[in-house]
Amino acid sequence: MLKANRTQKEAGDLLGTYMLQGWIMTDEICSVESCSFPLMSSKDRSLQFCTFHDSLPSGSANESYKTKAAEQKPKENEVDDMQDELMIRRQRREQSSKASQLIGQKMLQRWALLNEHCPNESCYAVPLVRNPDTKQMYCVICENIILTEAEALQVEKNKKNKQAAEKREQPQAVEEVKPVHSPVSPKMAEDRKRQKVEKPTSLVTPVKEAVSDYFSSEAVVAALSTKMNELSERVKQCHDPKELSELFKSIKHCAGAIQACMEAGQACDKISF
Repeated sequence: MLKANRTQKEAGDLLGTYMLQGWIMTDEICSVESCSFPLMSSKDRSLQFCTFHDSLPSGSANESYKTKAAEQKPKENEVDDMQDELMIRRQRREQSSKASQLIGQKMLQRWALLNEHCPNESCYAVPLVRNPDTKQMYCVICENIILTEAEALQVEKNKKNKQAAEKREQPQAVEEVKPVHSPVSPKMAEDRKRQKVEKPTSLVTPVKEAVSDYFSSEAVVAALSTKMNELSERVKQCHDPKELSELFKSIKHCAGAIQACMEAGQACDKISF
């Protein structure tokens, strides 16, 4: 920041002094940040200066300073910097004028003018206003709602809680378990039919048939298949992970029992008494 050459009181007194000497007080504000003093200008507009920061001219207001400016011709890069600076100053003046109009409209609608400025870099020293209903701070230039640090933390907390709740509400993917139907080969069906028709010829044959019927009985296999179908339907309607684990174990045991029953029946057919 450019250091001031004099106090603010001295700079204010100089404004009146130079105006009495014929100098013109312009509507342009000094480009130095936080300086609120208007620029003084000669009558031919060839020289402008700030009574707070700049060196004071020694000539009269009617004197032309174009010759001195021509003698001190700036370099090419300095010209570019000056043009950029002038453009920035013009944009800031336009933005300030627009902000003043919009803030005035908001204040007529009972909005409160705050002693805080918009943190947006594109908004140059634009004061914030507060909504009378929501009590939220608002910038009339970027049209953004400005949150305090506490409000921003609360919004982030609410967002995380919402995401966690949505994650808990999502149904867990359950692998569909297809019911197992015990296949009965034509040979097994024919053997069972023959065993029912033929009369036992000895005491050994009835024992063998009884054991075979016990392990390969269609009633047992059908009962196990029905039980597996019931368990499968319960899996589709269940959302408790612990209960699902128990259902899968039961289905696995039923499938194993059906397989064991069929294998035992086939082994029994091969037993020689």
